[in-house]
Amino acid sequence: MLHRCVCWISGLVLCFVAHAQSGHEVRVLDSLDLSPITDASVSFNWLGGAVAVVQDGAGAYFVDRSEGDTTRLRVERPGYVSRNIIIVWPQLSEREPLRVLLSPVVLEAVPVTRAKPDVIFQRSDVHAADLVINEEGVWVLAYQHPRMLREEGEAGEEILRNVRLVLLDTLFHEVTRTAVPEDVRGLRRDAANTVLIEGMERAFSIGRREDDGGIVLLPFALKDLRERILPWTDTLPDRLLGTNTDRVRPGFDHLAYAPLEDSTQVICTVVDSFMMSLFRSEYKYLQGPEKVVAMNLASELGVDKEVVAGYMSGFQRNIWFKPLYAPLFVVGDTLLVFDHSRARLRKFTRAMQEVGSVPLPYLGKVDGRDWSGRLLQDRATQQVYAIFSRNGIHWLRDVNPCTGQLGQRRTITYKYPERLQVHDGSAWYIHRPSESLQKRTVYRERL
Repeated sequence: MLHRCVCWISGLVLCFVAHAQSGHEVRVLDSLDLSPITDASVSFNWLGGAVAVVQDGAGAYFVDRSEGDTTRLRVERPGYVSRNIIIVWPQLSEREPLRVLLSPVVLEAVPVTRAKPDVIFQRSDVHAADLVINEEGVWVLAYQHPRMLREEGEAGEEILRNVRLVLLDTLFHEVTRTAVPEDVRGLRRDAANTVLIEGMERAFSIGRREDDGGIVLLPFALKDLRERILPWTDTLPDRLLGTNTDRVRPGFDHLAYAPLEDSTQVICTVVDSFMMSLFRSEYKYLQGPEKVVAMNLASELGVDKEVVAGYMSGFQRNIWFKPLYAPLFVVGDTLLVFDHSRARLRKFTRAMQEVGSVPLPYLGKVDGRDWSGRLLQDRATQQVYAIFSRNGIHWLRDVNPCTGQLGQRRTITYKYPERLQVHDGSAWYIHRPSESLQKRTVYRERL
């Protein structure tokens, strides 16, 4: 029985081969490179009836000649333009295969354009100077004219007068506004993302009236703002996180303060070793009496005399001096310290234990030349972004908290954005087109 089956199958194969070789060979080729299309779907008919076609598996098709002098053949294949072929049998060469060329389907390019940024705040009478987004809405500091006359120490600083504070709701409708009673440097925020105003003479916290929801400005000392509030940048459930930086000494500690226990713990120390060596070397250039003063102060304060000398010399006024930048951000259960002096992203648990570090790629040869020197965190999503800029064009790349690697580039539509920040997956900024009568406007665009 097995012998009969084998003989039957062998006979079937021989019949298939003989049948294939008895028809005329048709080759289906790609019209661009003339490569064979081996999986073409060939449909055909002759006067409405079927004609036998056999494929040999190597891209050749053998078409039987039926009655008549012509056979109509249709060749199809996904991704190619179908063709109808009329075979005129008397005109075919018995030795040469019939070639059918299929052209690939070419899709027209569809231009993809980004949506224009949303206009959040635009007025014909005032400019937008600053903004902060929090749970209450969008806070905008608006002004008519900057203060033109300034003291020597205020050179290069934007000081605003005739300022009003405006609150927008989630639909960006104006909820309320109030005038600020003095010239203003800008908006600030505390560790809990509460809005504050830094004026020239005083600082202001912001309250709301119960009857109409209007804004109430509550003044307090500028010294308290700068020394007691702004150094604290983030929170944990039972701690405030901040630094003891003074923007003079090229080193500082990241701190965690527990208000209930009135205790402070050092998370880590960040030091620019090269700049610190220059800072401490200032002692060598002091005159004799100045060295005596430095030694006496060091003994009284319990610190190194070279550190005292660095402060005495006005080290921060050197043109090559750059304040140390190493921010800390809370991402999930991890504290991330971007230690740029060591080019490392250092990781700490909430128990303040260091658990490793990874390199910071945006300080390298490729990305480092365009890094703006700033990082932003989206407080709604906790994602950290590095800001890059070149020739007025700004773009953001998210930083992977595990590997330190950078995500895709997200370019800001308008050049030279001001007060750039990120909230809830969108970039918010202020922009005014050059040589335009348009007032400075607040925009938002999705990242």
